[in-house]
Amino acid sequence: MKHSIEIRLGPAALLIALAALPCAQAADWRKTGSDAEKIANLVELVPNTAIWMRQMGHRYGDLYFAAKRGKWEFAAYQAEEMEKLVGYVATARPGRAATAWEFHNAVFPSLHQVIAQRDWSTFEPAFALLSSECMSCHIKNDHAFVVLPLPPRRHHSPVLDE
Repeated sequence: MKHSIEIRLGPAALLIALAALPCAQAADWRKTGSDAEKIANLVELVPNTAIWMRQMGHRYGDLYFAAKRGKWEFAAYQAEEMEKLVGYVATARPGRAATAWEFHNAVFPSLHQVIAQRDWSTFEPAFALLSSECMSCHIKNDHAFVVLPLPPRRHHSPVLDE
C-alpha cells in the first residue's frame, strides 16, 4: 500500500520557495567568477564605515573601563584594535583617509604611551583627548550628530567582569 503526503503551500511560502531555487543553483563566484567579478563582489562585501564605528564604540567603552579598573593589558589591546579599525576606514574609504590618518596621528602615539604608564590620572586626560578627536573627525565627515559621551556604563565583558 502506497502512501502519499500532500503539501500545500500558501502564496507567500510558494513565492519564497520559488525565489530560493535560483540561489540554490547559482554558481559560486568565488570559484568560477573572473578576477573582475571576484573583485567587484568583494568590494560589495566590504562593511560600511558605520559597522567599524560600532566596533570602535564598543572598544572605546572597554578601553575606558579597562583603564579605570587597572586592566592595562586589556586597555592596550583595545587601543590596538581601535587603531586597526582606523586603518580599515582609511584603506576601504579613500574619501575618509585623510581625516582617519589625522585622527590616528593625533591620538594613538600618545595613547599607547599613556597606557604603558599604567596610571589612571595620566590616562584620564588622554581619554578626553581621544573623545575630542573622535568628535573632531565626526564633524569633518559630516557626522557631528554622532556624539560620544563618557561611557555611562560598560557592557558585559568577560575580561572586565572578573
